[in-house]
This record gives sequence, C-alpha cells and structure tokens, in this order.
Amino acid sequence: MRLDPGAIHHLEQVLRVETAEASYTDGEGLFGTGTYRNGLIWRGEEAMIPRPTHLTVAVAPPRTNSRLRFLVEKMAELGVSRLFWLRTSHTEGRPPRVEKAERWAIAALEQSRGAWLMEIGDQPLPVGMVDQIGTPVFAEVGGSDPSRVMLVDDLVLCVGPEGGFAPEEVPAAAPRLDLGPTVLRVETAAVVAVTLLRNREQ
Repeated sequence: MRLDPGAIHHLEQVLRVETAEASYTDGEGLFGTGTYRNGLIWRGEEAMIPRPTHLTVAVAPPRTNSRLRFLVEKMAELGVSRLFWLRTSHTEGRPPRVEKAERWAIAALEQSRGAWLMEIGDQPLPVGMVDQIGTPVFAEVGGSDPSRVMLVDDLVLCVGPEGGFAPEEVPAAAPRLDLGPTVLRVETAAVVAVTLLRNREQ
C-alpha cells in the first residue's frame, strides 16, 4: 500500500524513519498493523472495527481558523460520525472549505489511531432543517441533565454560537442538554457535550 508524497516526506525527511511498524485504516472500519519501508506499508494483521458511535454533531462555526480546526480535530478524535455546520441567527463564523476540513479530520484520525473517518457536510445547514437529518438535541443552559437525554440512533447534537440560539430556533418540544451554568465557547461546548453523550454509551 503506497503512501501519498506528503506522508512519505514527513516520515523520511522530518521523522527520519526508513523502516518502522505502522498502523493504517481505510477510514471505513478496516484497521491494520504492518511495516513501513521504502514509501510503502506492507500490510499485516487486519480487523474490522465497529463504529464507536453514530452521533451526528451540527455546530455553528467559530470565528477563527484555529478554532475551526480545533473543533474538527476534536470531533474526529472523539469518534463523531458526521459533522454539519449550522446557520443560525447569531452565527458569526464561516465554515472552512470542505477540502481543508477533511484534511484536518484525516490528520486527527491518524493521530488517534481510529478506524472511521468523520463525514463533513459541504453546505451550511439552517437550524430549522436539522430534523431532516435526524433527531435533534439542543445544547442549552437550563436543559436536562445528560443522564436524562434519550439516546437514539439518529441523534443530532446541536451546538449554537456563543450568543445562543434565538428562541424561535429551538422547537418547544425539542430535548435540551445542559452543559453547566457558564457560557462556553462553541468548540468547548461541542467537546463537553460529545464527551457526556459518549460516556452514556459505555
């Protein structure tokens, strides 16, 4: 299995590696261990790894590139299945280019030695259309304790901007997830919420 030129350069010119044990994945559940040598990974023992979660996250993009990258990387490392960018009344940031976000997700997958590559939506999703991709749960101050949030297979965790969701954007009957009394940054709220829900799955 041949690596792309960027990965070969990093291994041989930056890390000064010529031969080493290596792990690899196809991003769709296959995970293997083999040997890197001369620009190739010689495949070894392989297994299919179950997807760790079917959780989808829909989040208002933060304002800066560094915060966007942090958010994408952490969602990928935590095993989120799909990531969508939310368009809300108070959204201040803009989504990154899909190609850039996918590079961040791939790097995070490699770093975390995961087996499933996170899917990333290519168009901003109006908050009023979230129910078209699953069952939404909104992260909001004053919501329910995480232990009381019902976990369903098509759950979509919705995280708004620091200014919060406008009142008309959250359906009255929609479940809400409380993340504590303080106002969190978008990327912090997403990490906290995903961690709380992932712990429920254990």
